Amino acid sequence: MNEAPESTPSLRRIACAIPGQSLYLLGDDGVVYSETQNRFAGLSAAGVSAYLAFDAGMSVKDLAAFSRNAAYESHEAIDTIAALARGIFPGEDPLITWSPLQSSFTANVRIHDLPVLVEFPPGPPTEICRDCFRNFPPSAERAKCHISARPSQKGWTVYVNGCRLLSSLADEQLGLGFLYAARSLLYAESRYDAACHAAMVADGAGGILLSGPREAGKSTLAAYLVSCGFALLTDEPALLDVATGCVSSLYLPFSLKERSWPLLGDAFPQLAGSPIHVRSDGVRIKLLHMTAGNCSTQPRRITHIVFPEYRSSCATHVERVSPLQALHLLNEAGSILAKALPRHKFEALLQMICDAPACTLQYSCLPEAASVIGRLASEA
Repeated sequence: MNEAPESTPSLRRIACAIPGQSLYLLGDDGVVYSETQNRFAGLSAAGVSAYLAFDAGMSVKDLAAFSRNAAYESHEAIDTIAALARGIFPGEDPLITWSPLQSSFTANVRIHDLPVLVEFPPGPPTEICRDCFRNFPPSAERAKCHISARPSQKGWTVYVNGCRLLSSLADEQLGLGFLYAARSLLYAESRYDAACHAAMVADGAGGILLSGPREAGKSTLAAYLVSCGFALLTDEPALLDVATGCVSSLYLPFSLKERSWPLLGDAFPQLAGSPIHVRSDGVRIKLLHMTAGNCSTQPRRITHIVFPEYRSSCATHVERVSPLQALHLLNEAGSILAKALPRHKFEALLQMICDAPACTLQYSCLPEAASVIGRLASEA
């Protein structure tokens, strides 16, 4: 006697409360898929019921008191499904904990799209460590990344996710070490198509990307432009989405060398009381944090690319560069592409560079440089 063939389960999609996340029903079972994370997880029939309850707003306590289903007897299973309804997938995404420092100061902050646990060491370095992170918004999520410092025989060692990043830091160098660690996390873990070693300011709907190598003077120029009415997007890195041609807004502070302090002191009087950080080469640095009114909270499209270079006692000079030269200068400044960037996105990057006029700008006078940038912005 031939058995009747099993029917193919119907496929039905249910949109979830988490943006970009869907529940697909395969008969009685289900699969949760996150388009934003490129992750999926399977659920039994009981798991589907629990997931739908959590997605509708039910708490773990309410469901546990409600249910008599044997599948819910494991509190761990309920917690896993509840986390899934919040967009936290099992495996790579479980909540992470680390051994705390003794008497350390801790903060859960959001660095762009990354929830990060930061551990400040006790003692004199605490003030300059706080100075690096005081403008980052607090994160309600448990951290997925970790920045900490541990004492060693030759000073402090900074760790990122348990891996040593910087060693032998003096107290006055530790704050910049933490800031370097934050930028390293952005380059390694954040979402972008290209990360440019650049600052970006905005005027109107568009933005001016200021790219250049270290010591080119782009941070000082960007801060001065903010004092002239431009809105700040970021002061390195500039995280670019090639589909939109837009750079994300970041809350990283300006790192200003000592010669910049008197030039910007009138516009930003808070610099006078800012802690002094010291680079490994002995250069003294103050961090300038922008207020909410000085920052753009939305991504902005790149309308112009400028490669500034400060030169003492030189006349202001502007020279247009070709798209190929602009690509070369962006690369020379330290820009990087996302891992496994598909061809169509690289082509979109090239098109963006072709569409955005680019120039070099040599200057010794900030008002004159700002006047040039203002004229460029008016062309957008």
